[in-house]
Amino acid sequence: MAKDFDIVVAGSIFMDFFCYAGRLPTPGETIIGTDFRTGFGGKGANQCVAAQRLGSRTAFIGKIGKDSHGEQYYEHLRKEGVNVDCIEIDNDFSTGATSIMVGTNNGENMIISVPGATGQMSSAYIERRISVEAIQGAQVVICQLEVPVEASYATLRIAKAANVTTILNAAPGQTGLPIEMFGLVDILCVNETEAELITGISNIQNLTQAKFAIEKLVSDFKSKHVIITLGSDGALLWDNNSEEYYEVKAPSVEPVLDTTGAGDCFVGTLAHCLGRKDDLRTATEKAVRNASQSVLTKGTQTSYPHYIIE
Repeated sequence: MAKDFDIVVAGSIFMDFFCYAGRLPTPGETIIGTDFRTGFGGKGANQCVAAQRLGSRTAFIGKIGKDSHGEQYYEHLRKEGVNVDCIEIDNDFSTGATSIMVGTNNGENMIISVPGATGQMSSAYIERRISVEAIQGAQVVICQLEVPVEASYATLRIAKAANVTTILNAAPGQTGLPIEMFGLVDILCVNETEAELITGISNIQNLTQAKFAIEKLVSDFKSKHVIITLGSDGALLWDNNSEEYYEVKAPSVEPVLDTTGAGDCFVGTLAHCLGRKDDLRTATEKAVRNASQSVLTKGTQTSYPHYIIE
């Protein structure tokens, strides 16, 4: 049966406020910056736009505030081609906002996010008829943890009951997540820090430690397929079907200007490729290439490619 959407994302919407400087400040230090920009962000919306730009038919489930930032973001997503029917305006909370400092010497960042309306997403909100129908009509559904856990949990429950492929980007990392939620996830995507928080394993810095974390995610959390992204080193994939690890190397790129949102580019590209029926290993390889390309441009969504990088 034909699906209404290739990708449905239930997640966060944040306006991004970027400050660039030659390096990041130390605690208590004030430094002079080199550039300031505003942009569209939030892990959920970033992932949705990344997939949409590659040609997927996408829909977004989320909340914005009744303010100018919300109006701008709604129009932005609509212009990108994202279906916005499931976005709701919250009259009591502002649109989510993120303050991002970027050191241009290496592209590293420091981020503070204020959820605002995004933080008001609940399981009841996800269980609205319009949201349920969108989730059931998708090939792939993506969730993250910038929204309340109950909202992501409800999304995954509805998707699995409809036999929809599910991706959980467990970011930002959290402790104490309900183990039952992982059983609803087909593909778990985390970086090293997020894997540390979920598993309790400290200092994941190499492939051996990453494999140990994946073993715990599979054995203790009942995860199926697991991807740990490793920044400039690429990603490590555990394919549960073949019961094999695949190390996916990242291409060497320079100059690295801004790593903000590269992980979201990875997830959106991965979902797009899976929706196009790529196998998981191939999809991971393409996602690593596109995420690597994104660090060459300042900003989050502004850096996302419109095609798969070869």
